[in-house]
Amino acid sequence: MKREIEAKKREIEAKIEYQEVLGEANSGGYQPIRFTRVKYKASPDTHIDIRKFQRGYDDEGEDKYFPTKTGFRFLEREFRRVVKEYAVMPETYVHPLIVRKCFKLLNVGQFESAVLQAFKTIETRIREKISADPEIVGVKLIRKAFHPESGPLTDYALPKAEREAFCNYIAGSFGYYKNPCSHRDVEMDFISAFERIVVASDLLKVIEKSKLSG
Repeated sequence: MKREIEAKKREIEAKIEYQEVLGEANSGGYQPIRFTRVKYKASPDTHIDIRKFQRGYDDEGEDKYFPTKTGFRFLEREFRRVVKEYAVMPETYVHPLIVRKCFKLLNVGQFESAVLQAFKTIETRIREKISADPEIVGVKLIRKAFHPESGPLTDYALPKAEREAFCNYIAGSFGYYKNPCSHRDVEMDFISAFERIVVASDLLKVIEKSKLSG
């Protein structure tokens, strides 16, 4: 029986160009579920395999996980289509204000508007925290708030080089991601828009934790 299993495994592996484990649910349990990207030699397309594995032991008595027949496989492009349209976003990870402001736009395909709204939220929150004049906007407002020597939201416990780096990072992210969406059409898909929104979310978390100096 064992020889038959090994022979079948070699037969399958001979047809595979490469495979990559993308993630695992119930990791460490007796029956984890693995998400794997598979490329077959006979096909130009990659596939996603979602399969239950069974914990067992190899000949040396070490833990080993064996694939079972419980699972399914389909084209990666179809997997991405389903994820894009129906996946539940990780709302516990993204700042709740970003979720409220952006996710409805994101989920109906208004990607530019979603990104614009995410970074507008950053600008608005900074203005509220430092009571800035309404005429100070955008990158100018951000550099005022996080100036490494005089910024009211700057963390002076950090070395000067890190204060400068963060000021440049938040101003650069705002200018690079928000400004193009304000002034021209930007081609982006669901994934690229969500990646930008995550950056805005992480920055907003830092802003929320920042305390006024002086």
